Amino acid sequence: MRGTRQTVLAILTILTILMPLHAAAAERGVIIGFHKQPGASEHALLHGLGGKLKHQFTTIRAAAARIPEEALAKIKANPQVAYVEEDAPIALVEPLSGSIEEDNSWGVARVGALALHAQGNFGQGVKIAILDSGIDATHPELATSYRGGVNLVYPESPDSPADDSWDGHGTHVAGILAAADDGSGVVGIAPAADLYAVKIIGGSGSGTISDLIAGLEWTIANQIDIANISLGTNAPSLALEQACQAAFDAGVLMVAAAGNTRNSGGAVQYPAAYAPVIAVSATAPDDSAVWIAAAGPKIELAAPGGNIYSTVPGGGYGVLTGTSQAAPHVSGVAALLMAAGINDLDGNGTADHRDLRLQLQQTTRDLGNPGRDDTFGFGLAQAVAAPQMINVRLSRLKGRIEESLGIIDLAAGRYEIRIANDSLYRIQIAVFDQAGYRADLSESVRFRTKAPTAAGIPLVTGEGLFKVVFVPEGPINGFADITIRAY
Repeated sequence: MRGTRQTVLAILTILTILMPLHAAAAERGVIIGFHKQPGASEHALLHGLGGKLKHQFTTIRAAAARIPEEALAKIKANPQVAYVEEDAPIALVEPLSGSIEEDNSWGVARVGALALHAQGNFGQGVKIAILDSGIDATHPELATSYRGGVNLVYPESPDSPADDSWDGHGTHVAGILAAADDGSGVVGIAPAADLYAVKIIGGSGSGTISDLIAGLEWTIANQIDIANISLGTNAPSLALEQACQAAFDAGVLMVAAAGNTRNSGGAVQYPAAYAPVIAVSATAPDDSAVWIAAAGPKIELAAPGGNIYSTVPGGGYGVLTGTSQAAPHVSGVAALLMAAGINDLDGNGTADHRDLRLQLQQTTRDLGNPGRDDTFGFGLAQAVAAPQMINVRLSRLKGRIEESLGIIDLAAGRYEIRIANDSLYRIQIAVFDQAGYRADLSESVRFRTKAPTAAGIPLVTGEGLFKVVFVPEGPINGFADITIRAY
């Protein structure tokens, strides 16, 4: 009995000694903004207060760390520190599962991607990063487009950004973007684009704002063209907003899911709500809004997001619904437009991602209330490659009229035809689609004087490819200059 008592006392003594080790002060994950780029003195401050550095950011003056609760007040009061905010959780914009009710890739056709595919444009040479739960790079539909990436969730395996989410979220997004055009399964919007997996979400479906910031910095360092972000948070973050601005300033076009928040207030989540980011809502096969999709003045574009059939880990396929599926439709359209060539739409002398964003806004198909609205933004994203200011001199040549025709091929979209007439009497504009002559789109423009005159004619086409034929009428060698431009 005495031996038992001594044994119990010994155990209690050991527990008393060890207890402080196990009852250490609680820590909190924070993002600390500094007045200058953090260096040795800022790191010393963190370590001196018992902090553990998680991420040292390079594009913003901040660092992520875990700090003991009792040290937070000292950190906030330090003159080196500009702000301290919670390293709040982010989560995948979790979609709803569904069943196949439409063609396997109805969204690809709805945004007009097939018309550009027919012209040989598959998004070649465009680098797209998917900031998500990873990608199953062994999936037959994705193996040819996958180019690597980074794992920011498990630093011990930085080169293995595999998708371990329960619904294959990142792999599903990847298939919408770039599934192979191989005649089976599904086809992506930009199947020849280069895909990079930036894993910032673990198998649980959640991560942190600091991981998202680190992912954005990876896109900058690796000269990514388009970053697809099908995740979000309700917590605003100055550090995240600064990181988004830094990425945009570096030339990264960011496309983010607006959120599946309609049944909880409907507010657009972050980072989609930040100005440098394109916020995307979701549409159903009948072009109505998906009922769970966020709405509000931050919505910039809409895209197919209802019952989307795409790739999932293990070589299979699945159907999901939500703004997570809509965002990669816009990213894919952006890739096609980039591959087609960007025009200097803002007139600043440089054709870049800012012009690409303008083109996405200007070539939508309007849905809902006329103009921009809180449900669809500017409208449904369309893969309308803006012509490189197509200029045609239409002349009435001597000989058969067929020798004087001007013939232009156009993808679906909205165009303006500008005619600067010198000496023609009339120009017939005949429009044909794959089914034949389209009287509803064709025009006849008559010039009542022999003096030079100008005319502007809108041309709005539906889905598919179109041939526009200009027929000049007038004296031999009479001519007019024609300019066609998407708007």
